[in-house]
Amino acid sequence: MERFLNLIEEIGIFLAEKQRDVPELKNPDWLCDLAFLVDITNHLNVLNTRLQGKNQLISQLYAHVSSFQCKLTVFRSELNSGNYNHFPNYKKMAEKFNKTAINFSYVEKLDILIQSFQNRFSEFKKVKSLLDIFSNPFTISVENAPESMQLGIIDIQNDQDLRNKFNEGDLLNFYRCIDKNTYKDLRINVLKCASLLDLTYICEQTFSILNNNKAKNRNRFANESLEAVLRVATIKFEPNIKKIVSTMQCHASN
Repeated sequence: MERFLNLIEEIGIFLAEKQRDVPELKNPDWLCDLAFLVDITNHLNVLNTRLQGKNQLISQLYAHVSSFQCKLTVFRSELNSGNYNHFPNYKKMAEKFNKTAINFSYVEKLDILIQSFQNRFSEFKKVKSLLDIFSNPFTISVENAPESMQLGIIDIQNDQDLRNKFNEGDLLNFYRCIDKNTYKDLRINVLKCASLLDLTYICEQTFSILNNNKAKNRNRFANESLEAVLRVATIKFEPNIKKIVSTMQCHASN
């Protein structure tokens, strides 16, 4: 981001040499606004990067969003007190132009962003307890769990073998070890949470693969061929190459 601001300054010098009037690049308020936008965009980009990638469970995605909402609250509190440590580019510009007064308009912008996140993810708060049970049944308070799951959670929390399996780190594999008849309601919740996948990544990956294969140099690909390419590229199945090779017959040349 610092390189971006340096580039802006270089452009301003270049345009000044060319005798072109660009007042925004000479306006301290405009440059400070730009620096603040760069900082908050960088924070949003970190969240966006964490939400990308395959094989992420809904509990992990919601944890990233909840964490960012807490960070926004910290940002707002710090800006309201004149602390710009989490906005380094704005801090640099403010010091350069000797802007010591607190800019409450930035606080208002963060209020809008905080409210936007609250509105967009309000539905998740209704099922947060179920997501907490899914992500870690060993730390959840039994009193906060649905009555139909309470006895099963108590059994799980006191089962050392299941705890050891959970500590291995593979959440879905852990739930495969739970008896589906003994923990019926708990497994129903697991199936619901595990089915809420991040479809955005899958869709973006599919379109990217399609664009790479449906290029001008491959315009003779039939729809059937493209469908096969997409199926092979997006499926999680890993072929057993050794087994396939073992079924092939070697033809020796004379």
